[in-house]
Amino acid sequence: MEQQQKCCNRAGEPFAFAVRLMKSAIFSNVVYPICRHGCQIIHYTPGKRWDSLYTWDSGMIGIGMLEYSTQKAEYVLDTYLSEKDNQDFAFLFHGSMVPTQFYLFYELLQKLPPEGKARLKQYYPMLRRYYQFFAGKSEGSTTARYKSGLLTVYDYFYNASGMDDYPAQVELHKQKLEHSVAPLCSSVHLVRIAKFMKAIAEYFGYEQDVQQYADDAKQVGDAIVNHAWDEESGYFGYVVHDGNLYAAGILRTETGENYNKGVDGVTPLIAGVTTPEQTQRLLAHLTSQQELFTPVGISTVDQSAGYYYDNGYWNGSVWLPYQYFLWKSMLDLGYGEFADKIAKTALHAWSQETDFSYNTFELIQIESERGGWFHQFSGLSSPLVVWYHSYYKPGNVTVGFDTWLEEWRFSDDYSSARIRYKTSRVGGLLLAVMNEEYSDYSVTIDGEPAQFAQRIPGTLEIQLLHCQGEVIVQAK
Repeated sequence: MEQQQKCCNRAGEPFAFAVRLMKSAIFSNVVYPICRHGCQIIHYTPGKRWDSLYTWDSGMIGIGMLEYSTQKAEYVLDTYLSEKDNQDFAFLFHGSMVPTQFYLFYELLQKLPPEGKARLKQYYPMLRRYYQFFAGKSEGSTTARYKSGLLTVYDYFYNASGMDDYPAQVELHKQKLEHSVAPLCSSVHLVRIAKFMKAIAEYFGYEQDVQQYADDAKQVGDAIVNHAWDEESGYFGYVVHDGNLYAAGILRTETGENYNKGVDGVTPLIAGVTTPEQTQRLLAHLTSQQELFTPVGISTVDQSAGYYYDNGYWNGSVWLPYQYFLWKSMLDLGYGEFADKIAKTALHAWSQETDFSYNTFELIQIESERGGWFHQFSGLSSPLVVWYHSYYKPGNVTVGFDTWLEEWRFSDDYSSARIRYKTSRVGGLLLAVMNEEYSDYSVTIDGEPAQFAQRIPGTLEIQLLHCQGEVIVQAK
């Protein structure tokens, strides 16, 4: 099913040029041939003429592409999965082991009607194979779980988070601690994709698999909370293990500062495992202009940290992928105002750059507020188009990671909508972009009036106060 192309609501017009440039980069960054398992394929690559595979970048490309073409987004997903009847490899891997294909598959399932969802069932065994490998459960997988229950993927690549010069990661390699320190992000992603796979298995009827996903999410989630939380800094940390591979503390600088004061230190919000108190402390870091929030978005590293550097690659810069993950998590948590701020800040920052240079960069540098590194990039910058569609394109429905969209329909003029959902996060938010020409809407869930906000004309932010239900939106 191809998404219809619709004009944006007026509030989105200042960002239209930046988004058109990003769309062009997403679809035109193509190389051929690339060899995949003995066959030559066309590959959507992060940067024009980059002739190699990029696992985590490609999941983000697919998520951006999905806003325009479910068919091509599915092609990008399929490229990185094993063949249906060939089990001699788990998934296509190059670069950082960040399992973005699960995030892409979950979003595909939210976009499609029931008949489209049914067709995607063919991918479940392939994603299960990928999951088992990432979790360290399949033959040939050396993904390690320490006795603390935390994961590490440093056997595969130097970069666990995708954030190349992230200070905690740089330090553990400097000290050669790859086999005794657990990076936080790998465990966080395991919990999140386990929750995805549980919901997907339930939907497709793979009941025999549901419990293992639930158990993995619980065990690794508990390990994160029990071993990685640093009360002193209010961040989660990289966990050092002793000679017997038991947790022995947080990776710190020589002066005792938590080395994970940055985006990775708040990633447990993505997994949905934090206590209410931890959530509030992490949000305080995220929203503080002296720490993580900058005029151009969320800094990779806390600006108040002793190891913050204003001219690094990730350190000192704003990138979009983890902002995307955190934005979705804010919808889960019901923090619509901050979710809106993340999206608008990114759109403003990128529009400022593209309007001046016509380039789609990898990052925005905090000090200069200018784009940096490769200039014809889609890859990890692709979430830009998701924010644009989620807030300004009539006919769009967006939810967080813990909500499943069963089906949704809009009237031809986008003045009414019917949306069926299930959620494990009561109090989360659903965004529905309607016809802005109608200033007043009514919203009900299962016939009862629902709470909603309209921060942008035509964009309704609806609170989900039931585990499942049918949302009816109607212009008055």
